[in-house]
Amino acid sequence: MLRLLLHLSLRLLLRQWVSRNIERHFAHKLISANYTMLKPFTGLIALLLLSCASVALSQSYEQLYSDYRGSLYQIRLIELSSNSKSGLGSGFQISTDGLIATNYHVVSQAVHDPEKFALKYLSVDGKEGDLELLDVDVINDLAILRQKGEPGSDYLRLASTSPSKGETIVSMGNPLDLGMTIVPGTYNGIASGSFYDRIHFSGSINPGMSGGPVINRRGEVVGINVATAGNQISFLVPVNKLVALLLDYKKDSSAENGALELQPVINRQLHKNQQRIIDEVLKADWQLRPLGEAMVVGEIVPSIQCWGNTTEDDDEPIKQVAKGCTGQDVVYLSEEFDTGRVEYEFFWLEGEEDLRSSRFYAAYEENMSGFFPGNSAGEDDVTDFNCKQRFTSHPRNGDGNGDGSGDENGNGDTDKQSEPADEQKPPKANGNREPVIARTSYCVRRYKDFPELYDVFYVSLTVDQDNRALVSHFTLSGFTKESATAFTEKFASEIQWH
Repeated sequence: MLRLLLHLSLRLLLRQWVSRNIERHFAHKLISANYTMLKPFTGLIALLLLSCASVALSQSYEQLYSDYRGSLYQIRLIELSSNSKSGLGSGFQISTDGLIATNYHVVSQAVHDPEKFALKYLSVDGKEGDLELLDVDVINDLAILRQKGEPGSDYLRLASTSPSKGETIVSMGNPLDLGMTIVPGTYNGIASGSFYDRIHFSGSINPGMSGGPVINRRGEVVGINVATAGNQISFLVPVNKLVALLLDYKKDSSAENGALELQPVINRQLHKNQQRIIDEVLKADWQLRPLGEAMVVGEIVPSIQCWGNTTEDDDEPIKQVAKGCTGQDVVYLSEEFDTGRVEYEFFWLEGEEDLRSSRFYAAYEENMSGFFPGNSAGEDDVTDFNCKQRFTSHPRNGDGNGDGSGDENGNGDTDKQSEPADEQKPPKANGNREPVIARTSYCVRRYKDFPELYDVFYVSLTVDQDNRALVSHFTLSGFTKESATAFTEKFASEIQWH
């Protein structure tokens, strides 16, 4: 570590010397000489100094790897019938008694099918051994394992403070089974637009590096490799999530061998997570946006991002305008099963004036038949959907002259600050005061391993006009009946008609 600090200090001093002293030091010697020698001579000195800095930097990374290599492991998922590798990831030791941290998704198959899969480790020195699965955090994609037998002698400390934005941090892992690798990058803080905290890391995390540590210049873990979007955009789990999991494990572990029954642990985490999300969503100020003859739900919270698109083809008699909003991340449970998603979307369809009603609704039904839940789940994970359909009536509760927030006489809150007119102004009233009639479907499927959690699929299609219709849809994945009911009531009541 001392050598690393010396190299960094030398690099800084060399840069300062170049910028402040070269011209002053040589100027008096070059006044009477040929001026054309100045640039090549200065360039030569700068090149030499930069070369020295590059050597120092490469040596510092070499030292970094040398200092902490004993704490790094490849995590192997072994298919027992064939006794062969089925999956690979990375991990790192975090205690003297052989506790190892990695990603939950690296070990998830061993969680769900322990009779079929086992976990092993491989150290950088080629030592192999068995691993015991102790605890998991599916929300933050973390797992704690323990080496069976004699534990490794080296471990990494967990940082108590976050890096500064722009600070260089170093990712470690085993990409593509090629051997342990270090990848320097930049800490960019917590990424926005997600229900789940993730560090934005400017560096390349490759397959096989999942679960590896990311350390600061003091050798402390500040994050855990978890995902990449390519092009030097990667994501890390903040180390405070691992600290919290470690504390929970120590508190909850039994006296016998420390291993927890994981099914109740995961169930508790999923319940807590859905309650956190639904509380955040329901207490937010739901912004409405115009679409066709309605005001529909726009962005609710920053973690749900919205998009829009218009489909208008001269060969097609129906124009479609779409608005969709979705949470950007999900909770990974297995390769076939994810949860923790909130998404909703609206489609305004408008046919040509001379389009017959029967043709409009035939095209309408064809376009809308492709709705499906936003999350993935297998038949071993969930039941079939149980659906209820009914016709619903919705009042036209806007006059087209305000934002829909006033009373029945049009008296609104004059102190409320309005948004730009192109975003907030409701559509012009069409004079029709008849209620809007919609065909509404409400479908639920139950989680087999977590019987109090459900996926909820809602779609409502208006049917009261000959050549105009609004489709409203949402999916909630992994929510209780109480949470889903509260969201449904809020969602349906927010839509305004003009």
